[in-house]
Amino acid sequence: MYEKVVEACRYLLLNSPDAEESLAYLNSRLTPESQEQYSFGYFPNNDNLHLLTSFISKEDLINLKLLNIYDTASSLYKKKTEASFFNNHPLILPYRDLYGNIVALVGRTLLSEEEKIEQKVSKYKNTLFRKGHHVFGLNDARSAILDKDYVIVVEGQFDVIKSREKGIYNIVAAGTSSLSDYQLSLICRFTDNVFLLFDNDNAGELGSTKVKHKYDSYAKITNSYLPIGYKDIDEYLSNNSADSLQLLARDVQYDLQD
Repeated sequence: MYEKVVEACRYLLLNSPDAEESLAYLNSRLTPESQEQYSFGYFPNNDNLHLLTSFISKEDLINLKLLNIYDTASSLYKKKTEASFFNNHPLILPYRDLYGNIVALVGRTLLSEEEKIEQKVSKYKNTLFRKGHHVFGLNDARSAILDKDYVIVVEGQFDVIKSREKGIYNIVAAGTSSLSDYQLSLICRFTDNVFLLFDNDNAGELGSTKVKHKYDSYAKITNSYLPIGYKDIDEYLSNNSADSLQLLARDVQYDLQD
């Protein structure tokens, strides 16, 4: 059923005037080819849910937990209120498993940092799934990982997509500044050489250190760090060539552009 939602949201992104802000943001970050490949879409907020329910029934959306309808009471009467799961997270993309099946949807907010803090809105929101049992991008990266015999593991989905635009294909995202046992086991089906390049913050540095300490006896874990001033690999590659990525490696024996 997620497939129908993704298809509808993709259509809205490209055709609905309400999606102009989301599309403009995407166009400033990614190529149209990447947007198509990863099936980005527009999920309406509470006030324009009718755009989506013209394609997908409310019952289906409720069953997928993408729509909640509840009673709200006033001094005179009760009324039904509809709440979008992705309210304030209108930009969505599907999260695919190792075999390309959609296991979840990920929404991104377009609110400013100040608005996020004021309204207590997270940057990302995803439907319920076992995040620690999946690795974003692994379905697309398998052959490149086998070919090069190493994998670059980053945190976010945009990091993976931006890297692939730059010609780096053996890259996946853990979805956080950590790595679960199951995620490592999935990666190790294709290589034992793991190159960590988490976000350039305290959580990223602490996470990569913990991953190496925990799993160094099971795989060759190598930590690397972005230069000061770059938050993540997405931001770095927006201002630097893919060739320069090899300069980030510390004690890495693998040429990232061989």
